[in-house]
Parts: sequence; structure tokens; C-alpha cells
Amino acid sequence: MKNIKHLFNIHTSTYFLILSFLITGFIKNIILIYFIVLFHELGHILIIKLLGYKILRIDIYPSGGITRIDKKINTKISHDLLIASFGILFQLALYLVFYFLSSFSFIRSSTYELFFTYNTTILIFNLLPIIPLDGYQFLRCIWEIFFPYKKAFQISFVISVISIFLFITYHQIFSLNNYLIITFLIYKIVCEYKNFKYQNTRFELERYLNDLPYRTIKNEKEVNLSLLKKNTYHYFKKGNTYVSEKKLLSKKFSLL
Repeated sequence: MKNIKHLFNIHTSTYFLILSFLITGFIKNIILIYFIVLFHELGHILIIKLLGYKILRIDIYPSGGITRIDKKINTKISHDLLIASFGILFQLALYLVFYFLSSFSFIRSSTYELFFTYNTTILIFNLLPIIPLDGYQFLRCIWEIFFPYKKAFQISFVISVISIFLFITYHQIFSLNNYLIITFLIYKIVCEYKNFKYQNTRFELERYLNDLPYRTIKNEKEVNLSLLKKNTYHYFKKGNTYVSEKKLLSKKFSLL
């Protein structure tokens, strides 16, 4: 099995951030920040392994980490929710760990206060519904329970764009110059928008090529593949009969 440490990819900008902290003497600060970031990613890694998926890469950026997984888009929504949640749950567990360490004088009270500030800031940041943060991933999973895959993305994307504008406005008002983080988030939003056409094609192709374990069956009143929903198998009304989604997808991909 490939050693987990070889999966880590530290972005160049992250090295610059770490170096700037070391040069200015904020060694404890940078150690605490990236300990929290790595512990957060450990939560994702643990649940991904327990669910049986393969980890492709773990990217570490100045704003946090992104764990990339080899899995189908048409996986169970409950699995996606667990993967999105476990990083946050691990961060919540860290409060108890550091409270214990502080209570028994294993660490100074100043270290605990510094940890509490950083962990709370990173936790709130990760809960924002902005691409690619956990808050966005969790919210998108919720929409996918109620809406078709394409519609769920559209709603989540609009919320993400609104949220990034509010995030930028907040930082401008309070003069917080986190331009590196803001630039990274905008870049990820643009990439997500550009890549969705590919993601949607892959979503449909998976349903055509694989016999997936669907939870429900739904009859649609019109022939429209945009109505395809995760965990649901569709039949579309065509004239006086119903046509399966597989038959429609077969026709679509045979023409490509």
C-alpha cells in the first residue's frame, strides 16, 4: 500500500507562508495552524478509508487542505455527507484534547488561548458555503437530496458566489488583507463553473455504464435528462409509454 505521506502535495505558496512566519518569529503560530489543518484532513482521510475509497492526493494550501478521492459522482449522498463532515468533527474533538492538555498543565494557558483562536477561525472558515470548503460540500449534498444533480449544483454555485462577495466585503470593512485566500477561493469557484459540464457528463456516463444501487424510482412527465437525481432511477414519459434513463443515455452517448 502506498505510504500516506507520499500523497501529500504542499503548494509553493504554502512554503512562502510558512517561511514568512518563521522569519518573523511566529514559530508556535505556524505550528498550531498547520497542526489544525492536518488534523482536519486526518478526519477526512479516516472516513474515506473506512468507506473504502482511494485517496489520490492531499493538497495543502495556505488556506487549508483539499483531499482528492477516487470515487464515482453517483455515490451515496450519505457517504458524501460523512466525508464533508469528518474534518469539522475532528476539529471539534481538538477542543477537548487541548482543554485536557491545558487543564493538566501539559501546555501553557497562552498556548491554549492561541489554539482556541486559530481552531475557531479555521472552523468557521471551513463552514462557509464557498467552493471548495466543507460548508459548500455539505450544503450541496443537502440540495442533492431534494433536487436533481444539475439543479443542486446551480443552487449551490449561486450561494457560493454570493458568499464570496460577502466574504470579500467583510474583509474590506475590517481591513483584513487576506488577498491570497480570497484569490484562491475565486480561482476555485471559476474552476468549478468551468468543470461542471465535464462533471455532468461524467455523472450521466456513470449511470449509463454502471448498474448503480438506486434507492428510489421516479417517473417523470417529460423527457429531460437534467432531471436526473442522485440515488434515484428515472423513467421518462414519451408519448403513451415510459422510457428508462439508461435507454435515453444509451442513445445520447452512441451519438457522440
